Amino acid sequence: MQLNKNKYFKEILKDKDRLGFISAKELSNLDRQKALTFSFEDISLDITRQLISSKQFAKLQMLGKAIDIEDKKKNLFYGSFINVTEDRCVTHLLERKPNLAMEKAERYKSFISLLKQKKIKNLINIGIGGSDLGVKMVYHALKNEGQGPSLVNISNLNVVKLKDVLKRIDIRETFLIFNSKSFSTEETLVNLSFFKSMLTNEGLDVNDYAVAVTSSPEKALEAGFKENAIFVVPKGVGGRFSIWSHFGLGLVASLGLDGYSQLLEGAYKMDKHFLEETLEFNLPYILGLTRIWNRNILNLQNLAIVPYEDGLKYFPSWFQQVEMESNGKSFDTSGNDLELPAAPLVFGEIGTESQHSFFQLLHQGIEKIPVEFLVPLEGKNTVGENEKERAPHSRLVVNAIAQAEALIKGTQKNKDKYRNMTGNRPSTFISWDKTDPESLGKLLSLYENATIVCGLLWGINSFDQWGVELGKDISREIYKGQNFEDLSYSARKMLKDIL
Repeated sequence: MQLNKNKYFKEILKDKDRLGFISAKELSNLDRQKALTFSFEDISLDITRQLISSKQFAKLQMLGKAIDIEDKKKNLFYGSFINVTEDRCVTHLLERKPNLAMEKAERYKSFISLLKQKKIKNLINIGIGGSDLGVKMVYHALKNEGQGPSLVNISNLNVVKLKDVLKRIDIRETFLIFNSKSFSTEETLVNLSFFKSMLTNEGLDVNDYAVAVTSSPEKALEAGFKENAIFVVPKGVGGRFSIWSHFGLGLVASLGLDGYSQLLEGAYKMDKHFLEETLEFNLPYILGLTRIWNRNILNLQNLAIVPYEDGLKYFPSWFQQVEMESNGKSFDTSGNDLELPAAPLVFGEIGTESQHSFFQLLHQGIEKIPVEFLVPLEGKNTVGENEKERAPHSRLVVNAIAQAEALIKGTQKNKDKYRNMTGNRPSTFISWDKTDPESLGKLLSLYENATIVCGLLWGINSFDQWGVELGKDISREIYKGQNFEDLSYSARKMLKDIL
């Protein structure tokens, strides 16, 4: 069912003339603020600065009932046949269940032991998209807690970066992890060929210094990997949801098995909350509803993600793929054109840097852009009792709060119009204690499941990505010298010079 066919959505639209900007008095109402603040363990979700009244939000919460969302949630946790357009089940949630995590742990212990025996100091994680962004994001967030080798991510076909990386490492102290679900990804295979040649020149065997992570083990075998050097990922694990599977192998080695297990445990806890908690207090459901409200009621096309911690620098790029690849669709699960727009355009950067770049647009631009603030309240380096040690992170928290307040309240006190801000700019404020593996796991699960909630309400398949494939297909044809006549004049001219 598409969103515009949802009977509760129709009821909300009947009040359309009264929607949008609620009064400052209602915004500051204490009962409303209490009603629109939610929590699960250390994760707090504050939507009090969204442009929605308590009554409107109560109606919004009914959307899930019209599509039997409780049953749909259960299907996710059973690994059911949901991704019909790619003819496969959806199983990434199963990867972080404790029983499966225990099964994987034995092989991970062996892998970590192998790295210690070889005295490996560096890991190079080679992949692109889902097999790169998640690993890079988590490692950057938690690298201070790491117990194993340092981790470098390589995705694009960038000779300059490769040379830069190789200047800083000894190949004999380095282990390579090649990640490709299909094991036909062009960028990964080209990088594989490059590193194979390098290892061969050093008299080393790729199977001694590299493993393959894939859903197509037969292709990895064809590429020269031995069976014991292949980690097989179920086909039902989508790339953008893949860090919970063997695609997180680099994290296992760099963070240590305990750290990685805590990441899985945190995600599983939020999963259970998503599955079992009532819709009234369900964090992924509520976060998804705010995005539906902004996208389809207020017609706001963008979404800014702003984490106030340097470790979360890559969180916006990771979520960009999760949301826009999952829900960037124009048709429903039955192949009918969508009658309402789906996914927002996602962008973001860490604060306070973003305050000095795109926040001007957020405060005074013509279009209103919802913001999601991500704020650890303590911070990694603020555990000391000395006030001077706590002060830097306290300032970050104050900055985040001040920006959220400024966006919603604005100011009209200045005579000069260009100094005034209209306010009424919505934001969500998500906070937690400190960024450790468990809390990060909960945060990632919150975001993944909120995306799935939106997809269910829009009536789309959030688990395929056919829009990614066309460019890949044309690229393969070009390399094979096929269908040149179908290319534009400028493309043909350019290719003459480089091929």
